[in-house]
Amino acid sequence: MIEIAHQQYKVLIYTDHQYTVESADNLRRYKRVYIDDSCDRYRNVSNIAILVTHGQDEVASAILCDTGVFTGLSQSSFIIEDSALYISAGNKLYYLNIPDLTLRWSGQVDYVTNFSVQKLEDDLLVHGELEITRITKLGEIKWRFGGHDIWVNNDGRQEVTVLPKSIQLVDFGSHCYQLDFDGHIITQH
Repeated sequence: MIEIAHQQYKVLIYTDHQYTVESADNLRRYKRVYIDDSCDRYRNVSNIAILVTHGQDEVASAILCDTGVFTGLSQSSFIIEDSALYISAGNKLYYLNIPDLTLRWSGQVDYVTNFSVQKLEDDLLVHGELEITRITKLGEIKWRFGGHDIWVNNDGRQEVTVLPKSIQLVDFGSHCYQLDFDGHIITQH
């Protein structure tokens, strides 16, 4: 479980793998349930739960149910900024309001799965398995970049590093790329 103090609230983010959409047997009920209509409602893989509390009072609760490949939950799975929570679940990115957890938008970013999301100037940079994507905070894709291989590196090298004026990428085959913030290749080796 990840716990974040944000303004006067506490935001708790965790996985609830026991949750089944529309089941009467769920141990926990959420005020908001977000599931893609194209998903099998009973075979969700990644259930990311979010609770917002103020003192001892629960302000809001939500669960993101997704059938995309689940890569786990970590500090790099989300960004909280002002009254916005941007969070990756499977291959989608969600934008929820804090504190009520209403959904502003959601959309598929990578075909397979997303590993992380981070800030890039006034936008977001999503590290997916197949593509690196720059997306606005309103959900509009500015550019995508795919390398020679997937964006997982078994040599222990950091796959995505945002530098002051460029982005350094390393793929599965340890091919290195340096991009400008517009997604154009500066160097490649």
